[in-house]
Formats: sequence, structure tokens, C-alpha cells
Amino acid sequence: MSHKLSVDTEDWLNLLDLDAIADPSDKLSECEYFLELATQENDKDKFRWLISAFFGAAYSFFEINALRAYQSFHNPETGDPIENEEALETLRRYVRVVQDAKRPAYVKTAGQHEITKELYELRKRNTHHYPLSFMTSGQQLPEDFYFGSLSGQGIPALPFCRQVMSLIQKVENELQQHY
Repeated sequence: MSHKLSVDTEDWLNLLDLDAIADPSDKLSECEYFLELATQENDKDKFRWLISAFFGAAYSFFEINALRAYQSFHNPETGDPIENEEALETLRRYVRVVQDAKRPAYVKTAGQHEITKELYELRKRNTHHYPLSFMTSGQQLPEDFYFGSLSGQGIPALPFCRQVMSLIQKVENELQQHY
């Protein structure tokens, strides 16, 4: 049986294209990419699409890192995942992290920090309810795009996204200490 296992493992490893596997920090780069494009986009619709993509990448950053914290280490004797308590502690300062007991590979996050609460709420509305609303509050586009549809009550979009990006970079730096 062990010979069969080694042949199967070797066959599987021969099929594996290691260049196709993205680095764990790929979501950070994806966030940076979409935010950089958004800072150059004056068309409101295209700006909305880029910010939507930025939100998706930011949300995914937290989700992927939460799953990674639960499953990146394994017991060499059993193969069972070992939680990375330090990484989970770091993440939990910014997002709530919940693992489904019946499906350990299913991990969900929710906003915990002031910035992630707003990020998750905006992303949820954009994903599940309606496209993001943007107002133009001046001539200096894209800086003068604001989230919302009520005059005088919008949130400046790019400054908020820069706060999100700074927070993600901070979290990434903190997480690197635990891997």
C-alpha cells in the first residue's frame, strides 16, 4: 500500500504547477492594483467598478488570511490542521473570525475595527443589494467622488479606501511575524 501511495503522490506532484500558485500576499497586491487604478479614473462608472473590485479584494484579504490562520500548519503525525493562534489573535483585532465546526474549511469574517466595519457594510450593500452610489462633489476627480446619494452626507471615497489599504498593509506586516 505504501508503494501505491508514493506512486500516486509522485503522479500528483508531477501534475502540480507551482508557478500557478499565488503567493499568500497576492491579495495585498490586488488591493494595491485596483486602488492605484481608481486614483487615476475620472469616469464615475469605471471608478465604481474599480472600487467594487478593490472592496472584493480587501474582503478576500481578510477571508483568505483567516482560513490560512486555521489551516497553514498541520500535525505531522495526523495531518490535522493546527490553528495559528498568534495569526488569529492578530486578525481578531480587525475582524471577527468564525470557523464552522462541521466544515472546518469554511471560515467567515465580519468587521470588527471601525474601518473594517464600514468596509464590510459597503461591500455587503454593493454585493447583495445594489451597485455602489457615488456623488461628484467637486471638479477634482477622482478625489471628489463620494460614497452615497444624499448631498452633504457622503463619505469621500478615495480617502476611505486609502485608510482601508493602510490597515490591510498593517495587518499584513503583523501577520508576517507569525509565519
